[in-house]
Amino acid sequence: MDELELYKNDRPAWLELIAPKMAARIAGDTYDDVVLQAVWSGMPRDYQTAVWAHLDESARARIRALRATA
Repeated sequence: MDELELYKNDRPAWLELIAPKMAARIAGDTYDDVVLQAVWSGMPRDYQTAVWAHLDESARARIRALRATA
């Protein structure tokens, strides 16, 4: 099953597949602060929770800091 099918039909499985990928993008500084703040705030809560579990402490601190300035 591809990502779109999982997204449509099995959200928990989709989250397991996609959350580590998004965490890697965030940890890899793929996004500048403005974009990361928009991306993070636009994520549904279940997606945030799944990604959070895969972030290291420095990425979590960055998100916390961005949320504090929002």
